[in-house]
Amino acid sequence: MSKPVEIGRRVGFDFGDKRIGVATSDRESILVSPHATILNNEKLVDKLLEIINEVKPIYVVVGDPKHLSGDASVKSLDVAEFAILLKSIFKGPIYFVDERLTTINSYAQMRQIGKSERESRHIIDQISAINILESALLNERSGAAIGRLL
Repeated sequence: MSKPVEIGRRVGFDFGDKRIGVATSDRESILVSPHATILNNEKLVDKLLEIINEVKPIYVVVGDPKHLSGDASVKSLDVAEFAILLKSIFKGPIYFVDERLTTINSYAQMRQIGKSERESRHIIDQISAINILESALLNERSGAAIGRLL
């Protein structure tokens, strides 16, 4: 059974070495939409500040790339560093959400609408961020933990 969620927007991030997908919810958390794909470069902090200041989220979720076994991956360390960077500019809660198979599922979704992997490349990070944020919202609505708190 679904329970009401707190009013306010949320932001989801799919961290990558080169690109970071960003998704946002509406205030009622009914819709999750692609927001941006930002480059993971020297302007990252500025872009993150811009997003946080624009959206004013009540919380942020970051995909945690675990192995299928559930163990932390090498990439999990990079994601943890990214979350620490986020914590320096966002004072609200930051949750890690399991993102196993997110990218694979995102490509499958794109194939279902007739897009090839090549055609999907420029938005796949946003689609993955949508899936991460939607997972967090499902957890929140069900009364489960949103994710692992930073």
